[in-house]
Amino acid sequence: MTNRTGFAGITSALDDLSRLKFVVQQMMNGMATATVVQVKAVEGQSVDVLPLVNQIDGKDTGIPHSTIHGLPYFSVQGGTNSVIVAPAVNDIGVAVFCHNDISSVKATKASALPASRRRYSWSDGIYFGGLPLLNAAPEQFIRMDADGIMIQALSGKPIKMIGDVELTGKLTASDDVIADGKSLKTHKHGGVSAGSGETGVPV
Repeated sequence: MTNRTGFAGITSALDDLSRLKFVVQQMMNGMATATVVQVKAVEGQSVDVLPLVNQIDGKDTGIPHSTIHGLPYFSVQGGTNSVIVAPAVNDIGVAVFCHNDISSVKATKASALPASRRRYSWSDGIYFGGLPLLNAAPEQFIRMDADGIMIQALSGKPIKMIGDVELTGKLTASDDVIADGKSLKTHKHGGVSAGSGETGVPV
C-alpha cells in the first residue's frame, strides 16, 4: 500500500474553527487565479501553456502540471486597430484564470451563459505576453523612454510600412534613400551637358 500524507496538520482538528479553516483553505487551493507559464504551442489566436510552479503533495513532493490547451492570448486592440506581438514557443508569461466558464463566449464572441458551473478553472485562462525578466533579450522591438522612440528590426530585415506616410521634421538616413528604385546618393539626371556645372534644385 502506498504511504500517503495528507495536508491536515496536528492543529487542523483542534476545534470547529480549525476544522472550518482547513476546509476553506483546501477549497481555495483548488482555485486557479494567476501563475507563471511557458508557451508550448501557438495555434491561431491561442496558445498551449505549461504552468511552471509545480504542485506539491502533503510531503512537499513536487508534482508537475499538465499542459493547458487553447488559451487566447492578449494583444492591445481597439476596434479594428491593434498592436500584434504573436507569442513564440518557450516564451514565459502570465496566465490569469476567470471566475466563470468562458468557453461559450470564446465560441460565440458575444454575451452567453457559462457552459458549466466550474469556477476559477485552469480551462478558463487567458495568456498575457512574455515577461522580460524571464525571457531572452528581444532582438527587435519598439522602445519608448526619456531618450525618445526607437524601432529596431532583426538584422538584415526591413521595417515595412503600408500606406502613405506624413513626416513633420527632418529625416536622416545613415546610408541611402531609395525611391521607385532610384538611389538618392547615386542617381543621375538626364538632359544636362557635361562640365563643372550643377543641376538645379528639384522642381
